[in-house]
Amino acid sequence: MSEKEKDSGSSESASGKNKRSVRIRRLIERKMVESWQNKPHFFVTIAVDMTDIIRFRKDLGVTINDFILAATSEALKEHPWVNSHWIDGEAVEQAQISLAVAVATEGGLYYPVVKNVEQLSLRQLSQSATDLAEKAHLDQLSADDQEGGTFTISNMGMLGVESFAAIVTPPQAAVLAVGTVRGEVVVDEHEELVVAPMVRLTLSADHRILDGA
Repeated sequence: MSEKEKDSGSSESASGKNKRSVRIRRLIERKMVESWQNKPHFFVTIAVDMTDIIRFRKDLGVTINDFILAATSEALKEHPWVNSHWIDGEAVEQAQISLAVAVATEGGLYYPVVKNVEQLSLRQLSQSATDLAEKAHLDQLSADDQEGGTFTISNMGMLGVESFAAIVTPPQAAVLAVGTVRGEVVVDEHEELVVAPMVRLTLSADHRILDGA
């Protein structure tokens, strides 16, 4: 193959990826506009001490985000109404917990889905999330990899963002936005001032399905 043909092939490949990126952006745009216009959002934020999580993470060799996914799964088991879809004017609880995890790539933002999280161990969950993120960065996600999400998690902590509010992905009931972990002065159980690693979690929810109080 000549250099010209190689260059042509590379250009066509890049062009194809660019077109996919544009389609992805347009699809996300349509979904987000639809959600913001049609879903009555409300937002709640909580600050969480990550001291124990950071220690356990090092021992187990998993990420902070893996713990957040696992904790989210447990919370959805306890509050199944949050794991609902809004379908034909009513909330429908979903039998399985499948977490859509936002992954930012050069080609755009993807939401690969870790399916049936309630059946996975922490290590299995971690491996599945890692595999899907790698496929996203390689532009190798299948349609099935991106379907079936019942709840979404968006983590911008690696960008240094302290907190933010995400838009709920239709037809889901809610999305969890995860900020960066940073040292903050807090009062410990002995009523002493200490510096603890804190993270802010913001839940954006569809008020038609969930109540704010």
